[in-house]
Amino acid sequence: MGEPLEIEILGQRLTVKSEDSEEHVRAIARYVDEHIRKLAEMQPASVPLHLALVTALNIASEYWKLRQQQEEVQRTISRMAQRVGALPN
Repeated sequence: MGEPLEIEILGQRLTVKSEDSEEHVRAIARYVDEHIRKLAEMQPASVPLHLALVTALNIASEYWKLRQQQEEVQRTISRMAQRVGALPN
């Protein structure tokens, strides 16, 4: 694990350790903070835990869709590679 880093999300300071670079950790923290703040603007009366959970669900959904797209692209590449390999020289 790397050195402890202090980050802030929705005004909450957190100390985290990660094997990722400091730049990466801070970029992810900014990404999460931006998403949670956008949600807070749309739902100002929401409890911070609720905002965090909905944000986590939204980001997980975004990740899941991207993962499915990547898998489909990989399947397409495999099919195309098989077709190219089947062509006569």
